[in-house]
Amino acid sequence: MGNFISFLKKKFNTNGNFFFILGLILLCWFFYFNGLGDYKLIDIDETRYINIAQNMFHSKDYITPYLNFEPFLEKPPLFYWLVVLSYKFFGTINNFTSRFPLAMLATFGVFVVYFFVLNVVKSRVCAFLSALILMSSFWYALFAHISIMDLGFTVLAMAAFCFGTLTLFTENVWKKRILWYLGYFFLALSVLQKGLIGILIPGGSLLISFLILKKAKEIIKPSHIIPGILIFFAVAAPWHYLVYKANGEIWFREYILKHHFARLIDSSMGLNRKRGFFFYLPVILGGIMPYTFILIAAIIKWAKYAIKTIKNAKTIKPLFSVDTNDRKLILISTVWFLFIFLFFSVSSTKLPTYILTLFPPVSILIGYFMWGYISEEKNKKYVEISSFITFLIFMLSGLFGIWYYLSGNINVGLPLAVLFVIFPIFGFIFLKLNKRIWTFGVFVALSFSLCAINSAPLFNFVTSFGQDELEEFAQFVNKKNENTKLVTFGFAKKYSILHYYKKNKITYLSGDVNKMYENFDEVLNSAKSNNETIYIILRNKKINSYTPEFLAHLKLVKKDKKYSLYKI
Repeated sequence: MGNFISFLKKKFNTNGNFFFILGLILLCWFFYFNGLGDYKLIDIDETRYINIAQNMFHSKDYITPYLNFEPFLEKPPLFYWLVVLSYKFFGTINNFTSRFPLAMLATFGVFVVYFFVLNVVKSRVCAFLSALILMSSFWYALFAHISIMDLGFTVLAMAAFCFGTLTLFTENVWKKRILWYLGYFFLALSVLQKGLIGILIPGGSLLISFLILKKAKEIIKPSHIIPGILIFFAVAAPWHYLVYKANGEIWFREYILKHHFARLIDSSMGLNRKRGFFFYLPVILGGIMPYTFILIAAIIKWAKYAIKTIKNAKTIKPLFSVDTNDRKLILISTVWFLFIFLFFSVSSTKLPTYILTLFPPVSILIGYFMWGYISEEKNKKYVEISSFITFLIFMLSGLFGIWYYLSGNINVGLPLAVLFVIFPIFGFIFLKLNKRIWTFGVFVALSFSLCAINSAPLFNFVTSFGQDELEEFAQFVNKKNENTKLVTFGFAKKYSILHYYKKNKITYLSGDVNKMYENFDEVLNSAKSNNETIYIILRNKKINSYTPEFLAHLKLVKKDKKYSLYKI
């Protein structure tokens, strides 16, 4: 047995990179691909974007996205193109093929972090830990299962930043140029994924990092910037020209003015998602779970170090010392994190998914912190205390879940609750025995149980709150052998309906009730002239708030828990 272990150690030391890469591939499969099609598309954004991609697939119009029979000009097309490619590659349209491109991008992002850290600090362990933390952090893993644009943008912007930054860590002229060109290529892709912010996020982070490191001249070298700009425009410009040619001023007002500048400057002009400056702090702390308290411990440790350094030197200059690649990694990751955090915090429009872009640098910082603990027992007290708190919280959550289930309440996820008890027990044992790598493994196991094992039950539970009813109503109306008009009245747009009602444009009426009545009268008159039968969906709890004149038009067809279907 001892000879076998020695043999494995020898093989690992010789081919360690291969084993780390293989481990990441296998873990990414279990985290992101396993069970990816076992749950319904989630309202609102996932159903909307996938519907657009399916319309593009069927119409073969790859320039102008369409939603509900109308141009949807808020977003660029790369996400839709990738989904269409998935449909063509697999030869079928289903939930798995709709989400497959996102899972691939999430996996690519994990390997970008791995090779970025590996090329900076030359440590496979540090690179592996950083990649593993990103892969298994709750927010990143969660949105690798929901086919929306933000995680794809996170990965492409991260790739642009990382390839550009890696030019600082090579002296080979041709390798440096190739890295720059790759950076510009992914910069263009990030623009095609999310818009002009695809320049600001990676470009701003990179520029500040280079300025601090006194390497800004590298950016404007003709051999780098001229071919790079040509690559950028060759990739990003054609669609922008073609979509403007196809839609004109409407596209410019919707895409450029409203969904770029209005969102940043004044939320009331865009989405009305105004939040306080510190809105993203709880999102970050919750999203990096189960590594939340490790992050807090790292911040406390580095804050104490910074205060001590400033007191001794009476200047902040030593904090920017970059005499080693380790220090450069910490500095670059910190700048990367702070730029993104400040950018989105001062933005008028705030959504929880926007902050996904800072999870790569946070994962690198935590990975570096854990590397010191695992390899040399650095930060031992901080890691052990934060690990103990984490395991205790998960265990208490699991015990509560088991008690809640045994008390006769609904199943809140009994297998998950049991795992939340079992894994922390192992965590406490490994802490006691000073098994550092196994202690870290418990964190990954907790994340795996939350993000991978429980993803399908969790998401199917979410869709049970009315989405199932809406889809059933849409299917019912779509099968009718008559000219129908489907209307939703008094609640926000639910795009899952679009996947099941394909006959005509769905009319969504919401907002001011008097305005809804006016619009409904217009729909009623139009239906009469077009010989259409109107089906209308209402929320049950709002029925009594509508006028008798409006309700007099309605004849109940189907009633469910949250919604009801009426016919006019």
